[in-house]
Amino acid sequence: MKHAILVTAYKNPQQLNELVDFFDEDYSFYIHIDKKSRITDSDIKILESKPAVKLVSREYRVNWGSVDHLKAILLLSKECAKDKDIDYVHLITGQDFPVKSPQQISGYLKENHGTEYLSARPLPIKTWIEGGLNRVIYYNPYEIFNAKSWQRLFIKAFVQMQKIVGYKRELPSELNSLYGGSTYWTLTLPAVEYYLSFIDKHPNVLETYKYTFCAEEIFLHSILMNSPFKEKVAKKNLRFMLWENRDGVYPANLDERDFEDIIRSDAFFARKFEYPVSGTLRDKLIRYLSGSNSD
Repeated sequence: MKHAILVTAYKNPQQLNELVDFFDEDYSFYIHIDKKSRITDSDIKILESKPAVKLVSREYRVNWGSVDHLKAILLLSKECAKDKDIDYVHLITGQDFPVKSPQQISGYLKENHGTEYLSARPLPIKTWIEGGLNRVIYYNPYEIFNAKSWQRLFIKAFVQMQKIVGYKRELPSELNSLYGGSTYWTLTLPAVEYYLSFIDKHPNVLETYKYTFCAEEIFLHSILMNSPFKEKVAKKNLRFMLWENRDGVYPANLDERDFEDIIRSDAFFARKFEYPVSGTLRDKLIRYLSGSNSD
């Protein structure tokens, strides 16, 4: 079974090298590095020298929340879809680490071949602010302003102004039944080809998602959940994350305290791994997955 792993990253090139080196020859990598990242050209050359790495791109400057993250994912998707031998495609970040062995991942997917692992719920979603509809019906200029700085005040003010005057964007008729969930997924190549084909046929729909918030948590989900693939979606994404504030970080950086929960989960990947905090956990997982459970 052949796999493509799509990675969006912005820091810690050593983590990317460790990630690539963990997998065997059945796994190929397609990596996008944020254009504003401090990762150097020499770091990229090291990545590109690895046979498993098929693409390293710095096409997009990815502001948090902007549509450029979705565009980076689509760029990687188009490139991996050229390889028709791929069975499954996995989308992760540069701060993910595998928590199943390559053989375990392949074995699980062989047993469940054809299942799409995507967490997707219809909007509005109770746990999202305003059900998530505010992300798409108002202009959210995350491409222009840095939401991780004081500039987020401009975004909030601009959205509030639209609410005051009663303005709402009209959603495209080709995709007016919306679904949302985690950005990260494990999909068959035919599912990836389907959403790429949909975008080619309806380029106006992608254009509509310019100046939305976290489009990568809605756009592809909505395409697939309005398609024949809906019946194959397991509504789980085989990822382990702790959506909690721990040690002043949200979502939590994982460490050795999470080991037992991780190995009991059905996840393929976990995040966030941040070093040195996550170093002991990473080493313990590597020993465990290689067949040694000793401390």
